[in-house]
Formats: sequence, C-alpha cells, structure tokens
Amino acid sequence: MWIFILLFSFGGKIQGVVYDADTKEPLPYANVLVLNTEIGTTTDDEGRFYTLNVPPGKHSLVFSYIGYQTVKLENVIVETGQTVRLEVKMKTTAIEVSPITVISEKELIKKDMVGTTYIIRKEEIPILSMGQISEIITLQPSVVSFDTAIHVRGGRATEVDYMIDNVSIIDPQSGEPAINISKNIVNEVIFLPGSFDAEYGRAMSGVVNLISERPGPNFGGQIQGGSEMTTPYSYSFGHKNTQTLFNLPISQRLRTVFSLDLFHTDDWDPRTKINPHQQRDDYSVYGKVLWNQSGKLNLNLSYAGSRSQFDRYRPEYIFNLDHYRSDFKKGNLQVCNLNYLPDSKKFFNITVSRLWMNRKFGVREQGPYGIFEDFEFKRYQLLEYPRGTNENPFGVGIFKIRTEGDYPEYQDHNSLVIKTNIRSDLQIHKYHEIKSGLEWAYLDLKRFAYLLSSDTTNPIVDDWYYFPKEYGIYLQDNIDYENLYMKVGFRYDYFSPEIPGISGTGVLSPRIGCSFMITDWLFFRTNIGRYTQPPLYDYVYRYYNLLPFPPYLDYLFWHIQGILGNPELKPEKTTSYEIGLQGIINKNLTANFCAYSKSTTDLVGVRKAQVGTFVHNRYFNIEYANIQGTDVILDYRNSIYRAKISYSLSWAKGTSSYADDVYWRYYYENPDTNVIPPAEEFYLDFDQRHRIFIQTDINLPFNIRFYALTYLGNGFPYTPPGSEGKYIERNIFRFPFQKQVDCHLDKDILFGKIKGNIFLEILNIFNWRHQISNLGTVVPLSWIKESDFNYTIPITSSYYHPAADFNHDGIISPHENYQAYVDLVKATDESPNNYSPLRRLRIGVSLGL
Repeated sequence: MWIFILLFSFGGKIQGVVYDADTKEPLPYANVLVLNTEIGTTTDDEGRFYTLNVPPGKHSLVFSYIGYQTVKLENVIVETGQTVRLEVKMKTTAIEVSPITVISEKELIKKDMVGTTYIIRKEEIPILSMGQISEIITLQPSVVSFDTAIHVRGGRATEVDYMIDNVSIIDPQSGEPAINISKNIVNEVIFLPGSFDAEYGRAMSGVVNLISERPGPNFGGQIQGGSEMTTPYSYSFGHKNTQTLFNLPISQRLRTVFSLDLFHTDDWDPRTKINPHQQRDDYSVYGKVLWNQSGKLNLNLSYAGSRSQFDRYRPEYIFNLDHYRSDFKKGNLQVCNLNYLPDSKKFFNITVSRLWMNRKFGVREQGPYGIFEDFEFKRYQLLEYPRGTNENPFGVGIFKIRTEGDYPEYQDHNSLVIKTNIRSDLQIHKYHEIKSGLEWAYLDLKRFAYLLSSDTTNPIVDDWYYFPKEYGIYLQDNIDYENLYMKVGFRYDYFSPEIPGISGTGVLSPRIGCSFMITDWLFFRTNIGRYTQPPLYDYVYRYYNLLPFPPYLDYLFWHIQGILGNPELKPEKTTSYEIGLQGIINKNLTANFCAYSKSTTDLVGVRKAQVGTFVHNRYFNIEYANIQGTDVILDYRNSIYRAKISYSLSWAKGTSSYADDVYWRYYYENPDTNVIPPAEEFYLDFDQRHRIFIQTDINLPFNIRFYALTYLGNGFPYTPPGSEGKYIERNIFRFPFQKQVDCHLDKDILFGKIKGNIFLEILNIFNWRHQISNLGTVVPLSWIKESDFNYTIPITSSYYHPAADFNHDGIISPHENYQAYVDLVKATDESPNNYSPLRRLRIGVSLGL
C-alpha cells in the first residue's frame, strides 16, 4: 500500500478522539491507519489523533488497540482544505474477534468554515453546461456572468485568481487565465468568494481552485463526445466537444493520468443567430505523474497546456470581415512538487512552477485551419488603414463602415512566470495548527503593439521587455477549541516593476475569522480581512518606454487618444467583512446564510495628465467601489433526490466598472481636456440586484439521471444613449427581467466491463429570451435626413456605383443616394443580437473502462 498525495497541500485533515465505549475514557497510543495509503499515526495521552494532507475522496480508517475490538470506519469523506472530525468508540474484548465495520456519516456543517466556501464535487461537474471549466462557478451565489466575464461579489473580472492544483494560472499582463483544462480531469472545484486564508494572495474578490484527478492504481479510460443539433424546435451554433481521459499506471510506485479536450463552435458568443466570422477552436491537454519514493517523500510532476483561437464579429466590418480582428491564445504550465511528511503532524512542501502564455490579435491569414493548426497572422508591415468606400452591395460609402483596408492593430504578448513556493503545515498542539509559506516569482514580460494611427507613414509601435518581481510571505494559526474555531493570519506581499528610479511596494494583509457553536445544529461565523493584488502589468508598462515622446509621436498619441502606462501604480486593495450562519434543519436539509460588505480602493482608472507638450490619458490608482450583499442557500438531499435553492441580493456601486471605463465614456473621440468625470458612485455595469438558482437532481429508475436548473434574475443596468446619459447620469435604466430553464438527462448502459452513457442537454428549454444589450445601427437612423442629400452623382464621377442607381439612368439622384445610404446603415443593425440565445439541444455519448 502506497500513499499518493495530490500536488501541494491539496488534501484535507482528519482529526478525532478514540475512547472506551463503556467508560468514556480516552485510549492513548491506539493505532490509526488510513487504508490504501501509508498514512498512519497513534493517539496521544488524551486519545486524540491528527493526520495532515489526506488525499480528497472517500477513505476507510482502521483503529486498533490491545484488548479492544478493531474498528473499521468506512466512507470517511475528505475534502480539500477541510477538516474531518471523528469520535471513535472501541469495545473491550477478551478474545480476538473480527473488526466491527462502521459507516461514517458526512458532517452537514463545517466547524472550520470561517468564510464562505463552495465545493463542487466530481459527480456534479458532468451535468453542468459550460464552455470553459472556470465558468462552473457561475451557478454559485455571489457570482454574476456579464458579457462573457465572471464577477464575484461585485468585483472586477480581474480580481479573481484561478488556480490548478493550488498554482495560479493568471496571466499578469491581462488578468485572464493563461490556460484552460478539460472538465473531465477536474476532481473537485474549491470556490472561495470574498474571504480566504492568508496563503492566497493576488486576489481581491475570490479564488477558484481546480483540483485535478488523482491517477488511479488500475488502467482505465473514458472518451466522450457531444454536439448541438438543429431541429424544428431548437437552434444549433455548431457546438462540438470531445473529451478523453486515461489512467496509465506504470508500476505500483509510478502512476500517470492524461486528458485531451477538443472544442469547436461556429459562434462563441451566441445570440439570435450565428454571426459570421465568430467561430472558435480550442484544445487542451493535461498530464500528471506521481512517484512515491517512500511513505514520507513524494515527487509529483504535471503539465497542462491549451490553445484557443477565435474570430470576432463587428458590424462596421460586415462587408470586410476577412480583414477584421482574430485572437489567438496559447499557454502551458509545468509543475514540479516535492512533499515531505516526517510524521502525521508535520507536512512540508516545495513547489516550482513555470507558467507561459502567448496572446496575439490582428488580421489572420485565410485558412482553412485544422483543430491543431495555429492561426497565422498577416504581417503588421502590410496592414492598410481601414476605409469606408462604396465597394459594397449598396453602392455608397460611409467612413464608419469599413469596406476596404484592415483592422489597424496587431499585438503580440508573451508572459513567463517562474514561481517557487515553500510551505509548511504543523500541528504543534491539540488547539493550534500553524501554516506558513514563502513565495518568490520571477516574471519575464514582453509586449509588441503596432497601431496605424491614420496611415502607414507614422505607425505607433510599443515594443517593451520587463522583468518585474513579486515576493510573498504568510503565517496563519488555526485555533481549534471544542466549540470555537479561529483562523488568525497575515500576509505580506512585495511588488517591484524593476524600473530604475521607481521603488517597489509592500502591502500587509491581516486576516481573521472565527466560527463557534450556538447550538448543536447551528454555527455562527464571521471574518474580516484585507486582500490586495498588483495592477495588471499592461497598465504599468504600456507605451512607457516611448517616453519622452518625440514631437510627432506626442501629437499622434494625443490624436488617437492612447492610454499611457504608469509604473508608479500601487496595489489595489479590498477590505471585506462577512457574517454567516450554518444550520441543520433536519438530517436531509441544511441552510446557509451570509451577509458581506466590501470596500475597494486604489482601483486603476484613467485620467488626463500632462505628459510632454500635450495632455494625455494615463492610468492612476483613482477609482473605488462599495459592495454589499447577502446570500441564502437551502440544500435538501437524500439517496434519490437533491434540491438546492440559492438566492443572492447585492448592490455593487463605484466610480468605474473597468479600468478603461472613464476613457471610453468621456475621453475617446473627445480630446477636450476640460471634461472632468464626476467623482460619484453609480451602479456598476455588472450590478444585479436579485439572483435565484433552483437546481434539481433526481436519480430515476433504469439508471437514469435527471437534472434541471432554473435561473431568475434582474436585468443589468445601462446608460441611455445621448450626451446627457453619457456625461451626467450613468446606468439609470435596467434591462428586463431574466429567466431560463436548462435540463440534462442521461442514462448509464453497461456492455460487460465497458460503461456507456448517453446524455441529452436542452438549454433554454422554454425558449425564453431576454434583452442583454442595447445595440443598434452603426449610425442612428434618426440622424439621417433626406434634406442633407441635395446633390446628384453622375456616371462619370468616381463616387458613382451602379448599385445605388436604382433606375439605371446613369445618375444617382438625391433620393436614390439617400435611400442607398439608409439601406447600407440598416445592414449594420445589431438589434437582433440584443437578446439571449434561442433554445439549443445537445446530445452525446461516453464510453469508459
């Protein structure tokens, strides 16, 4: 029997007490063994025992003591970062008898949950419809999905840290995950919204930790495929997905697991219909090797890689989409991890990780491209500035409708993050568990940006290469009394842009939380903490290396209204408060309530600043936000049926929704430096007052499983069009109420040793649609006046086009010119894309050993 421990301190903790069933006296020095591992210990003088870093999953424990009947405790469920508490009764016996088997009952409420924690288990993941695995948290309270981005507790999308096996996968330039992994390799998801331990840095709103599958002792595999179908009652956006998973044990000491995921869709942002030039092709691979040198020392290696490439649609380029923007993102993660467990009360870990990502966008060369073929981009030196001409089906030209030329920008970003983590976990006393860690990160960041300002004579080129550094240290004491649990810790982070003359910044983040028993069925919890993260390095270095601007560039930069980076940006900060209750209503029904308040300061925003001759846009720590909310969850489950209802009430207000918010609202196409944004709060773009999720999961006869999800929520706020809404009142209207019901139905089928499964997914089963945007034509039709078209265009003119000459008399009359102009603008109408997608139907099958 060998212990195979997941990467880092991904396991949970088992502690408890062993005592005489008759006298209630503790039994010192009783033996405790976790079966199928080499984890074992003995009880202390008070009959207590502790085992750290037990792999998550179901375990069996054996308790033995001379003169007592051996006890085998089965179905002990261990979860990552959680503590399982056991009370074991042993009966005396004069002769050797067979062990008594006891089935452990899972704790319905967690004593050590001082902050809100959501755990999504492996059996729940396959039935959830999602594109990226990170989207799985969108069904949890406090989470809002808005315009393809995910916001936690009213924070910006870049305030969430996504991790794979406790290693961050966030690109420090863009703030988005550098890689993606298949959902079939994920064993469980740990979601910490708003309050988390001192070991987590670089996040202010939440942490999403994707715990990967543990290699098994036996050979096995699974392959699954699914696609959307077009029927008279459903619409297909060309969704296709294939997933594979293989367990490949090489020996008893050496085990491996491998996963591959392929994904294609004809429209990655579905609305009413498939938009042209919006297809997407992704793949991801994952592999892990676990090698156990001894029961105390373990070496673990893992690799994750993914590639995503997709086209974008924009109505301004509707007649020239082959020359519009496409995006490419490719990344990989390598991890080497060494665990050392000298005994059951001590755990040490050293981890070295390498995260790399390349992100490009521009005009791609025409395909076709296979699923594993990467986009090739048009050489930036060959880009032509886009123009609006009459080369379109309507024969008239409008500058905003680009019928010739190219998307005028090409960018190529590279991020390399090499990180070393040293961690320790020590049970130094029955009441105290000390966790500590040291982190060091070396960053290698590159950016090349090429922008045509108006022609190819003077392009703006931003080509930089910097090596910022980040350090962190933390210490936390987990205090565990009988009816009281506390976490007291702090974290210190230091960030340096590594630019001569600009010093780094250190930030101290204290955190404290406690949970205590009110009754034997009700726990109260509260926590307060400070959370920080450095600004995105794109905001730090953008165009900085071009300073001081030469005269021609000074004017061009002012002309295009570019945004200048600021190496003196400080870390953004959030102070969060939370109170909550966990309660057991009966053996099948639990309730969870929490209320929280967040104050976020030093958020990055854009303001005008004197740089050189002109006043330019520049990033500053100038924005703030205030968020409050409550979450309520009722969870009922038995062996056949589960129902979960979650309700969220929240208010998210601040001075900007995004770092570039003020720029787009006030400064873009408006170089007037006298415009000063009002320093007042408004409801942020992703503020959603009420959200309700109702989840039902039923195990039906004949190995059939039925799952249904009902979503209800308020519409998001928006600003009415026009100068008054743009410059004075923000987000004063709201889109209509939202509702949707999805369902999943699957059936297991056995073919000897092969386990098959067929499934059916219906998204938006009732075909309800709600408005999610306020798009229209490129030019408002109300702006087009026939009185402005008071000229004719003869056939001899270079502006003549036969498509606009309706009667083909060789002259485009004022009325024909006006009508062609109106028809051209109507062709850019995006109002059908203002609504959520139609009903979709997906079918699939899986086979596994």
